[in-house]
Amino acid sequence: MIDLHAHILPGIDDGAGDEEAALSMLQMAAKDGTKHIVATPHYIHGIINNNKPVVCEKVRLLNEKLQKSDIDIQIYPGSEVFICPEIPRLLDMDEICTLNHSSYILIELPMMSIPPYTKEIIYQVRLRGKVPIIAHTERNQQIANDPNKLYELIEMGALSQVNASSIKGIFGKKVREAAYTLLRHNMVHFISSDAHNCRGRSPKMGKIREVIQSEFGSRTAACLFKQNAWAVLNDKPLDIPDPERVVNKHNYIIPFFASWIAKFQGKA
Repeated sequence: MIDLHAHILPGIDDGAGDEEAALSMLQMAAKDGTKHIVATPHYIHGIINNNKPVVCEKVRLLNEKLQKSDIDIQIYPGSEVFICPEIPRLLDMDEICTLNHSSYILIELPMMSIPPYTKEIIYQVRLRGKVPIIAHTERNQQIANDPNKLYELIEMGALSQVNASSIKGIFGKKVREAAYTLLRHNMVHFISSDAHNCRGRSPKMGKIREVIQSEFGSRTAACLFKQNAWAVLNDKPLDIPDPERVVNKHNYIIPFFASWIAKFQGKA
């Protein structure tokens, strides 16, 4: 598996607190079947300025530690850039990390809203030959309430990443339902860990991959956990299905509840 979104650089944000914690997370990920991880520390303009030189140096040092250990995993530089009007300028200045120096950039929306300038930022990023990947889209309240808001961003050229832990239910039923809705409507292009520690927000994704394979098929699982991310690491274009608008409220119901309702109605 390839993990495009993980907070595993030590002492740089709210992820791994120190080197020991980072190595523990990486060992857990490797044992679970992840071979490549993009380190995506937070970049919040004017608040957390983890710029490109800082991230690249941290990645270099961590890879050196890995070479001296028995942890079979490779780390690449990246950032999770909180959306702001300055993103186009920051790209022009080479201030922020794209994912492994590719044309793909991970952008985070606020949890409660989609800023009014979001479409303009996507347009400006695309104008510069970059591809925005919207982080953990299922956790955004506006998208969870109306997935077609994400459909509009994808139609503009954005891509979508969902957290494995959301499918597991760590962030609650509504977020889990939103993740399934996006999956069923071709609005998910990557499943990543968004790992912050070795506990609730761990880098383990193996069991979730099994769930996705069981419910959506092996080809979809391969695309979401490896093939699409491999294209990003190598700066290649993605071959993705067209997104579908959500037109029926019943599409919000996860498969378990849909099946239960069908059985109940059959007994009525």
